[in-house]
Amino acid sequence: MSQQWISETYLLRGASAADLDQVQSICETVRFDPGQKIVAEGDKSQDLMIVVSGRARVETREGDLIDEIKEGAVLGEIAFLDGQQRTANVFSVGETTVIRIPSDSLKGIMAQSTQLENIVLRNAALALCQRLRDANQQIEGLLVPR
Repeated sequence: MSQQWISETYLLRGASAADLDQVQSICETVRFDPGQKIVAEGDKSQDLMIVVSGRARVETREGDLIDEIKEGAVLGEIAFLDGQQRTANVFSVGETTVIRIPSDSLKGIMAQSTQLENIVLRNAALALCQRLRDANQQIEGLLVPR
C-alpha cells in the first residue's frame, strides 16, 4: 500500500524510481482510532506523514479548526524543514491510517541523493507557498474595508 501513496504524494513528485524505493523502505504504516491525537503541538518529532485513509483535523491549542485533511495529504512539513516543534494539534476523524516517514532516515537518504533532496525541498516549498497564499486570502476576507 505505501508504494502507491509515496509515488503519488506531491512531496516526492519527480523522484526517481530508485529514490522512491529507498523512501518506501523506511516507511511505517500507523493506524489511529477516532479522536486519537496524531500530532501534538509542541512535540519535537519531525517525521512526515501521508494520510492514506480517513481524515484528520488540524486544530489550534484551543481546539479551533484550522484545516481538515483528507487522503493524500502530507503532515509535518514545517517541523521537517525547520527542525522545530510541531505547530498544531492533529486528530483522527474516524479511523485514520498514515504512512510515517522518519525524518532522520529521510534526511539520510536525501544527503546521499542531492536530486531527491532538491525535489523534496522544492515540492515542500511550493506547497507551503500555496498555503501561505490561501491564508493571506482568508485574512484579507476577514479585514473590514476602511
